[in-house]
Amino acid sequence: MLTWQTFLRMAVVVVFYAVAFWRIAKSNRGNMVIECGSMAIMVVIVMRVLIEIPNVPGWVLGSIGVLLFLLCVLTIGFLLQQGYRATRRRLKKSD
Repeated sequence: MLTWQTFLRMAVVVVFYAVAFWRIAKSNRGNMVIECGSMAIMVVIVMRVLIEIPNVPGWVLGSIGVLLFLLCVLTIGFLLQQGYRATRRRLKKSD
């Protein structure tokens, strides 16, 4: 059952993710691997601290876990993109 509290929680999580991903996209266009990776490390540290705090709602840890997963996928994607671009540059130079 979708109550207004659940909807509000979902909206807060979506806004938080949107701000986090907007920050990634705008702040360091040069090396997105470093930016996403450093944010993922910060999220791991925050999640570790939250696990130690008693009575933290489950939806908070779940939301942060999803954010961590998305940041890890983005980091891997940007790493693959950099590798692809580096390979293309190297092949282009050898021609």
